[in-house]
Amino acid sequence: MPLDLQPGDVYAGGIRILSVLGVGSFARVYEVDVPGYEEHLALKLTREPVTAGEQAQRALREITILRSLTNPHVVRTFDCGLRPDGHIYLLMDLLKGCTLEEWHGFEEPLHPAQAVTIVHQACLGLAEAHAMGIVHRDVKPENIFIEQNGQIKILDFGLARSWDGTPVVGVNASETHMIVGTPHYSQPEQLRTRVLSPASDVYALATILYELLSARSHLFPDRPLVELREELRHEPTRWLAAHAHNDPVPIAEVPCCADLPQALCRGLDRALLKDPSLRPPDAGALANILGLVLHRDMGIPVAATLRMLHPDQSLDDRLFLPGSYRIGSGERCEIKLREDDVLRVHAVLEWSGIPNRPHLRPLSDTGVVRVNDVAITHPVELADDDEFSVGKTRMTVMYS
Repeated sequence: MPLDLQPGDVYAGGIRILSVLGVGSFARVYEVDVPGYEEHLALKLTREPVTAGEQAQRALREITILRSLTNPHVVRTFDCGLRPDGHIYLLMDLLKGCTLEEWHGFEEPLHPAQAVTIVHQACLGLAEAHAMGIVHRDVKPENIFIEQNGQIKILDFGLARSWDGTPVVGVNASETHMIVGTPHYSQPEQLRTRVLSPASDVYALATILYELLSARSHLFPDRPLVELREELRHEPTRWLAAHAHNDPVPIAEVPCCADLPQALCRGLDRALLKDPSLRPPDAGALANILGLVLHRDMGIPVAATLRMLHPDQSLDDRLFLPGSYRIGSGERCEIKLREDDVLRVHAVLEWSGIPNRPHLRPLSDTGVVRVNDVAITHPVELADDDEFSVGKTRMTVMYS
């Protein structure tokens, strides 16, 4: 029997329902008062007892992913599990604000700095998931939440899959029999290889940024976006065909975007290429592009300084922008070490900008990653005076 709780109901021995926040075919989201918590929380609860395999997999997938993420641009999960009545639940932060879809109607272009800031934070929210081998697969304005203080959080990992074979969350991101996600924000590879990777999420993020900057689609630039969306609302195959076959129109060719910074135009055009191997490989890479645009071209002071003490005792100060950085000596590392004995990526340093603190995530338990000379095996939030090291290179983040 469907479980549709109403304000005043009490569930699971003490969780009091205060209001209904969201209604979907699979689950409901409620504002709740929970014993032991000072603030109200959000309860996401499956509407039906979970008996079907795919339903259970989807619910457990989101639970597994959200519990593993520490980034402040992803909603925090306090408790989760399977109830004796067969319903799966998530007890999460209660977000106050609205989705990007509700906040901005896309009738007019958004101020460029505001548009880039929103998508930059969304990139930071997905960067940790991508580094862990997880693809969201349904990035769209409805799944980007804007809190009242302006902070962005990524919602709904229910369709996410593992890209690298991580257990529980799925075998990989391939689909052989169906279109995944929302056709408007689909990717060209959906109708070609049918394999989705972190670069697929990058394409969806870039599509949103293009639309925020121009109020147009990169696939139908001669039409206002609101008019186009209404026309194609019930014709998803036209969106899919356009993503697969229409050439993307460079953002600088849209009249209202002619004065955008060249670095932004180049990065956005690259992220919208049909071939995923030619795009920025993941959300962290796109975040680094957008962070540099914000700092250098738009005059928004978002940077700190990363001070590195190398094994030869030489000092190196470098600009440290909010973003996701792989640390090691490999070609794919954004923070490259000079040590010959560090031959691969050993850690990821992620920062979502002030007032948040950076997170250092080791990728192995070999003891090569240390904070204040203590080896770490799990993500650590760095305090202002913390020193960390990878191999023999010591580092600290300095704030202006």
